[in-house]
Amino acid sequence: MNRSQYPLVAMRFSLFTALSTAASLGLALPSTLHTRGMSIALHGLIYSNHDVADPYSDISPDQFTDFDFWVQYAGAAYYLNDYTAKNGYKISCDKGNCPDVEKNGGTIFYDFSNDTVTDTAGFIAVDDVKKAIVLSFRGSYSVRNWIADASFPYTSTGICTGCEAELGFWGSWKAVRENIQSQLHDAFSQHSDYELVVTGHSLGAAIASLAAADLRGKGYPEAKMYAYAAPRVANPKLAKYITAQGNNFRFTHINDPVPKLPLLAMGYVHISPEYYITAPNNATVKPSEVEVIEGDVSFKGNTGTGVPSISAFAAHHWYFRQADAGLGAGIPLKRSLGSEDAGDPNDCI
Repeated sequence: MNRSQYPLVAMRFSLFTALSTAASLGLALPSTLHTRGMSIALHGLIYSNHDVADPYSDISPDQFTDFDFWVQYAGAAYYLNDYTAKNGYKISCDKGNCPDVEKNGGTIFYDFSNDTVTDTAGFIAVDDVKKAIVLSFRGSYSVRNWIADASFPYTSTGICTGCEAELGFWGSWKAVRENIQSQLHDAFSQHSDYELVVTGHSLGAAIASLAAADLRGKGYPEAKMYAYAAPRVANPKLAKYITAQGNNFRFTHINDPVPKLPLLAMGYVHISPEYYITAPNNATVKPSEVEVIEGDVSFKGNTGTGVPSISAFAAHHWYFRQADAGLGAGIPLKRSLGSEDAGDPNDCI
């Protein structure tokens, strides 16, 4: 895609502005689109020349168990205040939000929080039952995080030629990358036969996606990525590169608005495949309710459910279970990028 065709790429949008603009443009559009091999109008914008594969199912029982398991580590990052300065602490979540992690005795090896411009936060944990070193990034928790969430210009990553990522997401990873690499080296020196799993929900999933891709080129080629409710993070070249790396498990849930951002007109696409959860909000997910969909732009899954809408945020919270139960009441959306006004408390998500 020629970025010069899309001047919006160079602009910064608040999440509120992006959602409102998309919604106003989408009033005349159909709510779902199932189209192959032709130009497609979506979110008030024309996007073309992307083949959309049919969904297939056959999620194995082991896969399904893994999907529900790793989201518990993503959710545990929202309880980070319980872990700060407590390396060696056994992970626990209230409301029964991570029972399998607790059962496995997942232990904090390193935590990071509140010491970077983007407030990137999370932990490295050791799971001796899974024989895994787990790098988990917390989703949006503070106003600074929402500023990072709403920053949509591109930046070069250096991961591959022409590979660019959203500036806020890439900056969030870069802010902690050096320390995390050092800590991972120490963790694997003690557990050399373990695998690396990178996970997160929401903004945490965006950072996890880029962190996994970067770490695969820095000594961890088999790193697995479990990204729940991730927004689009990459230009087509980077998305294609990460897809080719493999071991990517990117989840969406019905009409969750976050995976629909940044907008397609800005040139962003998704990592493939998409694991599209069709179960209702707050309901137990069945294996038959997870569809696997190939393609960096697919209208068979979340993208095809219409324009992003603030009213659909209930879907953002529910990924096999309440992924962000530790978040609390939520974070007020800023009305504009530079505003100090947190806005209406009813905008909390």
